[in-house]
Amino acid sequence: MDCVTKEEIKKFAQQIGIDLVGFASPDCLKEYNNFLKERENLGYSCSIEERDIQKRISPEFILPEVKSIIAIALSYNVKHEIKYYSRNYGIISRSSWGVDYHKVLKEKMEKLSEFIKSKCQEVKTAYLVDNNPLLEREIAYHAGIGWFGKNGLIINDEYGSYIFLGEILINKYFEPDVPQKTKCGGCDLCIKACPTKAIVEPYIIDANKCLSYITVKKGKIEGKIAKKMGRRIYGCDTCQQACPFNKRAKKVIRPEFVPDKLLPRHDLIKILNMSKKEFAEIFGPTSSSWRGKSLIIRNAIIACVNTKEKSCIEPIKNLLKSESPLLRGYSAWALSHLCDKDKEVVAEIKEALIEEKDEFAKEMMAKAINRLKG
Repeated sequence: MDCVTKEEIKKFAQQIGIDLVGFASPDCLKEYNNFLKERENLGYSCSIEERDIQKRISPEFILPEVKSIIAIALSYNVKHEIKYYSRNYGIISRSSWGVDYHKVLKEKMEKLSEFIKSKCQEVKTAYLVDNNPLLEREIAYHAGIGWFGKNGLIINDEYGSYIFLGEILINKYFEPDVPQKTKCGGCDLCIKACPTKAIVEPYIIDANKCLSYITVKKGKIEGKIAKKMGRRIYGCDTCQQACPFNKRAKKVIRPEFVPDKLLPRHDLIKILNMSKKEFAEIFGPTSSSWRGKSLIIRNAIIACVNTKEKSCIEPIKNLLKSESPLLRGYSAWALSHLCDKDKEVVAEIKEALIEEKDEFAKEMMAKAINRLKG
């Protein structure tokens, strides 16, 4: 099928606002079989990763006739001046500014797929954005989008690592592009910057320690790790902020990724007091909403404790009566850190404990009472 060329695809992609396009072989992931096994054995895989290795390296599970993968990248390094506050704020990762990137990339890949189909009548495609088990960064690497940084992210000369990745599986063969060699050299700034030492060695990441994962991890967060979260409410940009390539990365004008109702530095009190409706309005349009309201509020509670923010005490007290056992437990935990030996707070937690049915919340409340009593 010589109905469309790589150059025509790249040209159209640029016209619809896709920054980078590359082509990879569907077999490019086979070489990662042993790497994934070793990573699993070392305990570096986290709970949101697909456990079936074959699904992670086999595009044919999604499109049996696949002959090529078209990799795309879209910069989210938008021009936006962050308003800083002296206190009482939580940090939202740059990746969750503005409209949910899944929606934006899907729309662009749908247009690109339709363009290809208008040229090639019998073409089949499947477009993917972070909603499948395939190794997206490895595909982008083999498609020449960029090279692997020591923090495990794909870095592009022009756009740095502030890029969203997507893939189009297609039953038409295109000659694969050439992968780029790393340009990190002796730089280890990202490794030094990581608060939890999740970059255990260059290019090797323990996902369970990564704060981007921790902020979306369900349930209880270990105390030492919770302290490392600082003000983070969703995601973590620390290793990217340390990267020299990102300091000189091209800024883009892309209104869809400019913050709207969800601010990069968002008021903690407003998060703690959020109703379901307010959560849907503020977080709902962004990529940070997928884990739900309770985890976002849990992270805000942790941020209040980490910053010793006394203004959070009253809204946290209200969360002792939350519908979520996670928040009931965490609110007691937070009060035990923010209200030193306060007898009234002890009485409030005791009252909540009498009514509590959930084992996790009970445990957190009992420990909080003991802590407050000294």
